[in-house]
Amino acid sequence: MFKFLETFMVVYKTRSFSLAAQQLFITQPTVSNQIKQLELQLHTELFERKSRREIVPTEAANLLYKRAGKILKNWQDVNEQITRLGDEDNEKVKFGISQTISRILFAKIANKLVASLPNLDFDVTVSNSEGVLSQLETYKIDIGLIEKPLVTESISRLSIGKDQLVKAGIDNGNWITREPGSGIGYYTEQYFREADIQPDKLIHVNNSGLIRRMVAQGVGQALLSDKDLPAGVPVKSLGEHFSRDFYLLVREENSKDEMLNQIIQTINNLNN
Repeated sequence: MFKFLETFMVVYKTRSFSLAAQQLFITQPTVSNQIKQLELQLHTELFERKSRREIVPTEAANLLYKRAGKILKNWQDVNEQITRLGDEDNEKVKFGISQTISRILFAKIANKLVASLPNLDFDVTVSNSEGVLSQLETYKIDIGLIEKPLVTESISRLSIGKDQLVKAGIDNGNWITREPGSGIGYYTEQYFREADIQPDKLIHVNNSGLIRRMVAQGVGQALLSDKDLPAGVPVKSLGEHFSRDFYLLVREENSKDEMLNQIIQTINNLNN
C-alpha cells in the first residue's frame, strides 16, 4: 500500500507514467500496475487517460494527493520511532536545501544546531529550490532552505538572510547556468531579459560547484554568489537589484511544533 502511494505521488506531480518510472527507477508497466492496484483498493479511478502521453488527475486523486504525503510521513515516523526504542530521546528532523545554501550557509547552520540543540538528529538532502519545495509539500522533509522566491499554499516562508549575486568570469559570449527550477537559473534568466543578452553558447549544469570550477577555468561567465567566487576571475557588480533572500520554508500545519520552532529560532538568530 505504501509503495503504491509513493508511486502515486510521483505520477501526480509529473502527470506522466513514463517520467514517474524514470524518477523511481522502475519500468513503466510497473508504475501502471501499481496505480491500477491502488485504484482497485480505493474502488475509484485516479487518472483519466486522455492519450498515451496525457493523463489528468480525477477529483479523487486531488483529494488523495493532499493526504498521501502525510500518511507516508506518519508511517516513516512510526518506523523511525520503533527503530530508536531504547535509545536516547532524540528528535529527528529532515532538511532539504538548495545547492547554493549547501555551499555557503548550511555548514554554519549545522554547527550552531549541534551546539544549541544536543537532542536533535538531522538528515540533509540537496536539490534545487523547486525540488526542495516539492519535497516539503510531499512530506519528504520537514524544513526547506532555498534562495528562489517561491510561494505556495500551506507553506510558510521566512527570510533568514541576504545574498548578493555578481557576474563572474571572462566575457567570451559563453554563459553557464543551472537547470530550470534552480535559484541561479531563475536569476540568470531574469538578467538575460533585463540586459537583453543572447548568449553565443548557453551551458546548463546541475551542480553549482561545477559552475564555479568552469568559471575558474575560463569556460565562460555565470551569475554567482559573491560569497562563492573563484579566485582571480573578472567580477562585475550587479547592484542591489540582484540581492536575493535566503528563505526558510515549513508547512503551516507544523507552525506549533516545539522542536521546529526551536530550530527556526536558532537559524533566524544566526543569520539576522
